[in-house]
Amino acid sequence: MHASGLDIFVVASGSFSIVATIPLVYLALVSFRDGRELRRLQLEVAQLMGEVRELQHEIHVDQRDTRTELGQTKETVERVARATERRRLPRIRVELAPTND
Repeated sequence: MHASGLDIFVVASGSFSIVATIPLVYLALVSFRDGRELRRLQLEVAQLMGEVRELQHEIHVDQRDTRTELGQTKETVERVARATERRRLPRIRVELAPTND
C-alpha cells in the first residue's frame, strides 16, 4: 500500500499543528501563572493601602489631640502668668551692716 500525497499532507499538517500548539500552550500556562501572581500582588497592595489609611487616621487623631493639649498648656501658662503678676509682693531690700564691737 502506497501512501498517497493526501495522506502525507494530512500527517505533515497534523504534525505541524501539534508542534505549533506547544508554544501556545506554554504561553497560556505562563499567562495564567502571571495572572495569579498579579492578583496576589493586587490583594497585597490593597491590604497595604488599608493599613496606610488606618495610620493616616491615627496620625490625624494624634495631631488633633496634640493641638488640644498645646492649647490647654498655653491657657494654663497664661493663667499662671496672670496669677503671679497679681500676687507679687513688693520687694524689700534688707542689708545687714557689720557691727564694730
